[in-house]
Amino acid sequence: MKGEELDQLYKDCVDFWGIERQIRMMQEECAELIIAGSHFLRKRKTGYDELVEELADAQLMINQIKTFVGEDNVNKMIDKKSDYIKEKLEERRSK
Repeated sequence: MKGEELDQLYKDCVDFWGIERQIRMMQEECAELIIAGSHFLRKRKTGYDELVEELADAQLMINQIKTFVGEDNVNKMIDKKSDYIKEKLEERRSK
């Protein structure tokens, strides 16, 4: 699936299950991503595959919530925060 078809799927999920349930699912997937990150850093055999899977799960839920709050709003905030990160990185590199 690509583009508009995915966007519609995300919207349909939020419409069907409701925003509260989908936010709770996003929280759960983010928690599982945190655990997968720990497993990866501890060099567990399944760490890499687990990390990839949980990144995908979390991203799917984040995309659903983005359709609810407005992707433009999220992108504006990403731009703002990216500028801040770039500035901090440049400051650190120049020291």
